[in-house]
Amino acid sequence: MIRDTLGIIFAHDKVDAMRELTENRTAASVPFGGRYRMIDFTLSSMVNSGIKNVGVVTKSDYYSLMSHLGTGKEWDLNRKKGGLSILPPSIGSRDMFSERTGKISVLMGIIDYIRNCDCKYILLSDGNLIANIDYTELLEQHIEKKAYMTALYKAEVYEPSKFKNNAFIDVDKDGRIKDITINQDIQLHSNMLLGTYIIERGLLEFLICQCVAHNKYDFERDIIQDMAQSLDIYACEYKGYAEKIDSVESYFKVNLDLLNEKTRNELFGGGEIATHIFDEVPSMFGEAAVVKNSMLADGCVIEGNVENSIISRNVRVGKGASVKNCVILQGAEIGEDAKLEYCITDGQVVISKGVSLRGAEMYPTVLPMGCKL
Repeated sequence: MIRDTLGIIFAHDKVDAMRELTENRTAASVPFGGRYRMIDFTLSSMVNSGIKNVGVVTKSDYYSLMSHLGTGKEWDLNRKKGGLSILPPSIGSRDMFSERTGKISVLMGIIDYIRNCDCKYILLSDGNLIANIDYTELLEQHIEKKAYMTALYKAEVYEPSKFKNNAFIDVDKDGRIKDITINQDIQLHSNMLLGTYIIERGLLEFLICQCVAHNKYDFERDIIQDMAQSLDIYACEYKGYAEKIDSVESYFKVNLDLLNEKTRNELFGGGEIATHIFDEVPSMFGEAAVVKNSMLADGCVIEGNVENSIISRNVRVGKGASVKNCVILQGAEIGEDAKLEYCITDGQVVISKGVSLRGAEMYPTVLPMGCKL
């Protein structure tokens, strides 16, 4: 049945709380884990589950995303029929919907794509979810419960930092959603929605048109919250590692989570997380280089000290330099005797000799793309 499913990934949101990281790209295309982009996890999960038709919704600053995805070859989605579809901003009669940011307006902008697909089910997912999910269980529960819609959630989330940008639900013993809170200020519910939903295509089309006709554009608020009492909307708990990245702080934390062996096993122990392949030389280490508890991509030249850090492709760390508790994106140059701690450097950042920068674990310093200090 999963092959009769169309996947739609929301990659249109820039997420203001990610600051400089989304200045020129969408959140879904932000580099992650040294060699991936955030969208790789949702896209790979769909393909590994057997979904062969995937639409990626964009809005603005999507060159980075399109360059990364290409034809979808790495995910086996470069097909004559179906495969990967990049869905750019609405044009023509749909322009009015491209000016809005809610998921319903985004779906209305691609309503013809939804209508013309021959799949029975639609799987909707955010592009900033870091997880390796087999969606088969979600679809099986949806069919078993004869649900109008089934949402994926993570149980027992008590972190106040997640309250503002997420939706939380209360479910009964049968798994039916009883209540939903959005941007809660205090702990009302502890089950956090992961932004992943499965629904029949015809029903989704009807709900989109109904909401737009009533000037409603927020998916969680105007469909799930408003209709939870009248529709059988169920929830399915995901028990593996799953984190939504919606701020600089969460981006920093989830990257460094990869240094934990248990996290790596949960994320990479199942289906393969595919990504765009670069043919780079192996990383090189100088005689005085010291690397501890870090992940390094290929093409790096390390002559200084690296500790508790994620290092992307083609990064150079000079002699005597120290990089500790940092996320360093591709092409960065860390000069001799420079010191970085609790920092995130975007692509092509240059740190001159002897420069010292220090952020904080809960508020890391972010250097924008191409910055030179």
